Amino acid sequence: MGFWAAFGQLVLLAILLGAVTTVVDSVLGVVGLGAMIKKIPVVGSNWTLIVSVLMMYVLDLDLLAYWEITNGDMWSGWMGYIVSGAIVMGMVPMKDAVISMISKGFRM
Repeated sequence: MGFWAAFGQLVLLAILLGAVTTVVDSVLGVVGLGAMIKKIPVVGSNWTLIVSVLMMYVLDLDLLAYWEITNGDMWSGWMGYIVSGAIVMGMVPMKDAVISMISKGFRM
């Protein structure tokens, strides 16, 4: 996979993360657990990262393959999901910049 394909994949996953976070927050709000979960000190401040890691686990995507980090290496298994989730969460500001650039018609 080339650089731009990997970049596009990461931007699309960041967009998906926004949608998944919105749905999870909505469902937790309906059942009355949203405020309680966000008040837990470690969980509340890292909520987007937690949702991102769970999203990577459910999708079972290997984002580390672009950097040729494969099974048997240090990041395989559960650590791969955590690293992939952190990468996707870190792409959210880049996703915002890409969407802003597209909405402005690629003007500088």
